[in-house]
Amino acid sequence: MKIFADERRELIMTYLSKHKRATVNQLSEYAKVTPATIRTDLTALQSLNKVERTHGGVKLSKIDTSNINNSFSERLNKHQSAKQKIGMKALEKIQNHQCILLDASSTTYELAKLLAKTDMKLTIITNGLESALLLKENSNLTILIIGGFAKKGSNALTGRLDSQILDMYHIDYFFVSANGITIQNGLTDFSLSEVELKKEMIQQSAKVIALIDKSKFNISSTLSFAKLSDVSEIITDEKLNNKLMNEIPTKVTRV
Repeated sequence: MKIFADERRELIMTYLSKHKRATVNQLSEYAKVTPATIRTDLTALQSLNKVERTHGGVKLSKIDTSNINNSFSERLNKHQSAKQKIGMKALEKIQNHQCILLDASSTTYELAKLLAKTDMKLTIITNGLESALLLKENSNLTILIIGGFAKKGSNALTGRLDSQILDMYHIDYFFVSANGITIQNGLTDFSLSEVELKKEMIQQSAKVIALIDKSKFNISSTLSFAKLSDVSEIITDEKLNNKLMNEIPTKVTRV
């Protein structure tokens, strides 16, 4: 089956996260593509500082290692109190019979925990494995899962498989988080395929609500998926200074 370039490069990153380094031929066999295609992929990944080229192959970039080892279970325990407060404020936005979209972040998982207990009848679309497993137990909720590939340490299904389902629904809110947020680069993350899916989610949503705890501000990861002007509102626990508040071109709500 033919796969897209971003999905193929995600396979390369998955291989490198396990083996740390590889030859072009090893990656060619693993991804079932030609060595020439792998070299093109490696050039693209190197430009993003995700890999370092070696003689005849490649190794995982030191810059990207910390992101790959930062598993979903570990992220769940970081800044949990702030994420819970942000999730509670986000819940106030949602009304009965709406259709909402959740990304696979640990912050939106806190919102999912609240939605799992709601009496509202909602349609919820997500690429988060843990969120879907939690939400499906509530009979008031209709749960749809999008994405394609799953990898160790991640909550996200990523890829373009079945993402056309977004065209079929009017999505009232997309609740999304990020690895980092800056004025210059907007919302950023490090997974190629997840970033591409988030871009598609944003395009299909009436309103985009970014759930950002204070540890994410002034941090920029390797890939941008949204300008701040694409976001309807930012919900955060951070007390922003006047200069930053004036530079952010969207509503900011502090919990």
